[in-house]
Amino acid sequence: MLTLQSTEIPNLDILTSGPVPPNPAEILSSKKMRLFIEKCKEIYDTVLFDTPPVNSVADASILSTMVDGTIIVTAANQTEREAVKAAKEQLEKVNARILGVILNKVKESRGGYYYYYYYYGEDNQKVRKKKRHAYS
Repeated sequence: MLTLQSTEIPNLDILTSGPVPPNPAEILSSKKMRLFIEKCKEIYDTVLFDTPPVNSVADASILSTMVDGTIIVTAANQTEREAVKAAKEQLEKVNARILGVILNKVKESRGGYYYYYYYYGEDNQKVRKKKRHAYS
């Protein structure tokens, strides 16, 4: 039986996974899981699944085939660049719709400038731009 938990944040409910079952890949790829996701889409505006890293187990790859989009989350100065590339390639192999990347654990500093790169255009015509922003 699934039990949604309310939070102190209005309109935010959570459902924890509970203990790890002996066959998570089988459960995640089941018809029941697909029906569960469809039911969640009917009830909620946005549904987020927090999965283990793509490169460690199949969970994220399996779920990415059933959801509207996937976001790769990576830790600044912690996740190896090659691991992020491998995760992206694995998701592409299963035709996941990658929406973007979240870079967390970025250390804040006071004053100065930071640079970031962004890409735009069609996949086959990516253009790299460098932006400089001031912050305080």
